[in-house]
Amino acid sequence: MTVALPVRRGGGERAVAPWASLGRWLRLREIQLVLAMAVVVAVSTALHPDFLTPGNISFMLADSAVTAILATGQTLVVLAKGIDLSVAPILGIAAVEVGFPAQSHNLNLAVAFVLVMGIGTVLGVGNGLLVSLARIPPIIATLSVYGGVQFLLANGQEVVNIPNVYDTLGNADVVSGVPWVLVIAGGIAVLVALFLRQTNLGRSIYAVGNNAAAAHRAGIAVRRVLFTTYVLSGLLAGIAGLIYLCHTGSADSTTGTDTNVELTSIAATLIGGTTLTGGRGGVIGSVLGAVFLSVALTAMVFARIPAIWEPAGVGGLILLAMVTDRHSGTLSTRARRHAGEAAR
Repeated sequence: MTVALPVRRGGGERAVAPWASLGRWLRLREIQLVLAMAVVVAVSTALHPDFLTPGNISFMLADSAVTAILATGQTLVVLAKGIDLSVAPILGIAAVEVGFPAQSHNLNLAVAFVLVMGIGTVLGVGNGLLVSLARIPPIIATLSVYGGVQFLLANGQEVVNIPNVYDTLGNADVVSGVPWVLVIAGGIAVLVALFLRQTNLGRSIYAVGNNAAAAHRAGIAVRRVLFTTYVLSGLLAGIAGLIYLCHTGSADSTTGTDTNVELTSIAATLIGGTTLTGGRGGVIGSVLGAVFLSVALTAMVFARIPAIWEPAGVGGLILLAMVTDRHSGTLSTRARRHAGEAAR
């Protein structure tokens, strides 16, 4: 027997199937990602019992931290209908600029944090000026000279020996299986999520992404909003550079660009539910997208799939995310249409 819940609307009552709210929950990207990760973990553990050891869990979560921080900044930009391809060289510049003093002069970790935040902010300002004032298309503006700057700063040298305090931050666990770097990434994501939801500037980012012309007519300073997203993305890419250095213990002239971290950050953002059309998504989904990517790629390693197939796997996940977004958008439009017809 079907149980129905009465809902009063306009003086009448309408029966709502009890599974309707469940369907809405299942359409949330965050829930979909958690379920997908559960499936991947269950299958991988069944085939390879070592997959779910505390050491491997810690590795996967720590490995996702850099991508999660980059994706948090990338989400801000994509929400405003932009894109930031410069996060890789910004990460690399930050890593080498604190790596060499840390290696040679035991640079204090707190000073290193301040330094990378300053580096990221300055480089983000450069991107913001090109996009918001010079009105250069983001995909061109962020393909900047920063890669060359990183090469010049590194001068063919490599950071290979960082102080123990850096290594501890990058590889130690808060509790077994939960690394410090993921806690940092999660804390940043929560702060940015609050910024997006609780401040006028954060809400303006959604408005600009939905319709920049309408946002301008509503009195929103569109150029200022765009500028801010690139500054914040640069700031977070700088922090990600320090986290990368702490986790890997190395940095050189190709750090970030050699592993295409900009594409990985975009993948995590899209997989997390933020759409390239702007105005829809959030950073919590992007962090989950980063964790999902790490879990999926580690599962490929356990399955002995050659590393050459990893980019294809990431690309397939991006395509799947975009198809899912298109399908979800169609379902939402139909649901609103049916709701309007029912109300009439």
